[in-house]
Order: sequence, then C-alpha cells, then structure tokens
Amino acid sequence: MPMRFYQLQRPAPSTPRHWSGSLSAEHIWSLPGVECPTCHETWSGQFTLPSVNLSSLPERDLLVEPRVEPHAEYARLASHVQPFLPADLSPEPGMQFGPLRGTASGTFGPLSARYGWEVLVTQEALRHLQAVGIRGLVPVRAELQGLDSGVVLYELELPLRGLLHRDAVLTGPRCPTCGLYEARISPEPWLDGDDLPHDVDLFRPTNGTTFTFVNERFVEAIEALGPSDVMFRETAVVPECRTGSVH
Repeated sequence: MPMRFYQLQRPAPSTPRHWSGSLSAEHIWSLPGVECPTCHETWSGQFTLPSVNLSSLPERDLLVEPRVEPHAEYARLASHVQPFLPADLSPEPGMQFGPLRGTASGTFGPLSARYGWEVLVTQEALRHLQAVGIRGLVPVRAELQGLDSGVVLYELELPLRGLLHRDAVLTGPRCPTCGLYEARISPEPWLDGDDLPHDVDLFRPTNGTTFTFVNERFVEAIEALGPSDVMFRETAVVPECRTGSVH
C-alpha cells in the first residue's frame, strides 16, 4: 500500500479544545522586513529556523526588534546571517532564528500547532516519537515561563522536502532585487508524487513553506498518546505535474 500523507492543521476556532495551553512567545532573532526599490513592495515572510544559533554574530542585537528596513540594510544583515544557514538555504525577509522565548499558560497536549508552520510537542511526546523511530525530528527546547512544574515544550524544526503539486501552486515572476513573487496556493493543496520525501516523516514543501505535512507513521505515533488540538487532513498525491503560472 502507498504511504498516506496528511496536512497538519489547527482546528477552527469554534471546535471544542481538549487543552487550554497558549503561548505568548517569539523567536529570539529575526531578519527585518524589506522595502524594495524595484517592485516597491514592503514584505516579510514567516520562515522559522529555531535550531540556528546567532549568539556569536556581532550584529545579533540588530536582529532582536522586528521592523522594516530599506533593501540595502536588509541585504547587509542577511549577508551576515547567511553563513549560519544550511548550505542550500538563502535568507529571506522576516526569517526567524533561535528558540521560542516568552510565556505560556494552561495545559498542553502531546502536539500543538501555534500556526500552520510552528509545531510543538511535549517532552513525553518527543521521547515517544524518538523511541518509535520517527524520522526528521529536529527538536529545539522552547524557553517559556509559566509552564507547570516538570512540563517542557519543544518546537520541531521541519525539514524542507518535497513539493506541492504544480497544479495547486500558481506563481508569478520573481523580483530580481528582493526575491518576492506572487503565489496562489489552493486552500487544500495536494502533493507532487514525483518528489515525495522518503527519508523523513514530517516536512515543509519547498514551494509551500507555511504548510506542514506528515505521513501515516507520524499520525499513528502521535495519536497513540491521546488527543491533541490539531487536525490531520488526508492529502492527495498526484504523480503527474506541470508548471503553473500567474497571468
């Protein structure tokens, strides 16, 4: 039987919750947003790399306060951050680094999703996922005040793997200066079967980095721990693909 894949989603606000936990926390560092002189757009992304430690970067204090900068200053700061990133990844405006730091309240289930792209697990859940051999886990301990005694949360840094199917993603031309491009993604995108990841059990598609996908191995492992306030929407996998474009 082919492996089944699921999109990890937050339930609708009207859905009854099993857990009361909430966070008021941000990653320690972030690149500023950018004002582009070429496309005249001001923008910032949401890409997070909690495992990237910028504490040795002399310019780190300039990456604490979220803000928008002209492109020249953004590019200068991005060039200092680049050596800390994985070799195949380039910085982008708004990219966030380091663990979550802030406060927490309430109780947390095995798995939580603050946004579609921030996934947290309890220490007990992490140990279980590791014990059953879930692949692609990059846990980073969140620095949170207010948790009950003995409670520890870890953010999972999601590996970039695979692609959303081209028919689910329409893209426009990329700005040569800041890299911004228009993208329209289906509300329920499907995966490109020609580029499925086979070495990890959870991932972010490279052309849809605010989406989180897991396979049935991950779903079975986390559901064995009891209820979590997340949804797993089964996702279609289509073997054929073609390039879409925005006109």
